[in-house]
Amino acid sequence: MQQNIIENLRRVELFDGLNDHELLQIATICKVRRLGTGQTVFNEGDEGDELFIIHEGCVRIAINTRTANGTFAPSTINLLYSGQSFGEMVLLGGATRSATVTCVDPCVLLVIRERDFAALCDRNPRIGYLVMRNIAADLAYKLRSSNLLLRGNIRWQEGELGKR
Repeated sequence: MQQNIIENLRRVELFDGLNDHELLQIATICKVRRLGTGQTVFNEGDEGDELFIIHEGCVRIAINTRTANGTFAPSTINLLYSGQSFGEMVLLGGATRSATVTCVDPCVLLVIRERDFAALCDRNPRIGYLVMRNIAADLAYKLRSSNLLLRGNIRWQEGELGKR
């Protein structure tokens, strides 16, 4: 299964630029977690110290949003599949979970604890540098996208984009 894990890690954007030896080091700190359809990986607001990589299956990412009647309900913001990761904000200093993640299919997840990753980076700073660079690029992309959506929403509310 180790070679299978390395093949999957090679596809993860978070690990872009790592060579096979470095991916093997990542693989050695991965734990495998199997979850069934409908099981929750974690809830929005939970504390966490684990990064997840989808080895098999699909997960739904949802946030609580206010409905028209003032109550809150989960809204799906993304679906992630094999070779994608989530929970990477724990590598930046631990924060509460920003969304709820639920398995759409039976899932096999690779789990990396933050302290295991930090210890690996102490031994091999190149891994830490590349992963942090990749996280920064991803966060910059998400921030630009959020700004565009927010700007469009504000312009729509102010009537600049046509009549409502």
